[in-house]
Amino acid sequence: MMKAVKYLMIGVMMVWGGAGPVWCADPPNGEAPRMVEGSDAPPPERLPAEPPPEVIFQGMEAKRISLEERAEEIRLEERKLKELKVELEAKREELDTLRKQIETSLTRLEAKEKTVNEAQRLEEEKKIKQLVKLYSSMKPKQAAAIVNNMDIVIAERLFLNLKGDVAGKILAYVDQEKAARITERLAETLEDLPEVP
Repeated sequence: MMKAVKYLMIGVMMVWGGAGPVWCADPPNGEAPRMVEGSDAPPPERLPAEPPPEVIFQGMEAKRISLEERAEEIRLEERKLKELKVELEAKREELDTLRKQIETSLTRLEAKEKTVNEAQRLEEEKKIKQLVKLYSSMKPKQAAAIVNNMDIVIAERLFLNLKGDVAGKILAYVDQEKAARITERLAETLEDLPEVP
């Protein structure tokens, strides 16, 4: 029926357009369309026949199977992603635990280091106090001879802890260059100290 309508439409268009031959709209017994007498144009192309329902069904079935396979692939990918998410969460928790352990260890280490540093500082102060006591009991000329050969840092700490009059008497006998360096360091250190009201 559709073929007949199509051929009829072609014929109507040709007649209205005033060009070409007119073709028979409904060829008998499934024959090819034929030209009405007096026309010299070739017959129009035949339309391909619709595929049988079995072929259509097979195509639809193949498409359905393909879609199901794709859906299964997507489900597998989703499952893998969920598993990876669980693994990542477990790793994150493990890393958080390790971070906390490291922070705790660092805190303990800092506390030990503070304790050790404090112990060292107290030990150094004790030694400096002993030196102060020793140098305070010596004659200034003897003390100055030792200071001339002493490390500048130790000399500075010694003079910081000596009483002013004792430090002045010893410093008077110290080599001039060394005495100048000790005095400069003392001045810088005293500058950095907070003022006592």
